[in-house]
Amino acid sequence: MIDVERPARAEIATKKHLLAEGLFQLIGERIVSGDLAPGARIRDNELAAELSVSRTPVREALQRLERIGLVMMYPSRYTEVTSVTPEQVETAHVFAGLQAGIIARLACRRLSADEVEVVCGLIRAVPADLADAAATSRARHAVVGFLAARSGNTLQQSLVGEASLALSRALKTHEVPAERHPAVAAACADLEEALRLGDADAAEQACRRMYDVI
Repeated sequence: MIDVERPARAEIATKKHLLAEGLFQLIGERIVSGDLAPGARIRDNELAAELSVSRTPVREALQRLERIGLVMMYPSRYTEVTSVTPEQVETAHVFAGLQAGIIARLACRRLSADEVEVVCGLIRAVPADLADAAATSRARHAVVGFLAARSGNTLQQSLVGEASLALSRALKTHEVPAERHPAVAAACADLEEALRLGDADAAEQACRRMYDVI
């Protein structure tokens, strides 16, 4: 006997997942952009009404955001946007650099010639304005995001994807010291060369140095 309800249940589950994911990204991006500043209070019933959704997916999104440190939930009261400490910035910086290196290694030999040209263009944007912490963070994120999508490793993609909002918020304030600008620029050139040669070892090391992480 064919279970006609199973496709319907699967479709409902998929829609719920997409809604929860969309809310996670939407609320997270408001926090990253500063629209929801540290200390801002979020009430799930008010947010649900604003977005015309039920409270359940909003709470699920807030729970995920709490797991990555963007908010703190106070049951039956409210949710508060957290602050970013210098220690969290440094932790995020080291994590991002190490993960970026792994992603570069995984993607290196999977890139087509056209994809190499695209990512090299993205890499050249990184040293363009190293004095601007937010611009540098966005440029590096674009490089790693491009490579991650071509890494062929869904676990790695999930790991970085879940943490990407927390990393974006922390790293937009991480400044590359002026004396390290030449080293980061050299690392970018080395990363381009490694990707063109398909040298995964060199790509991993250069990508870490692009983040000034050894």
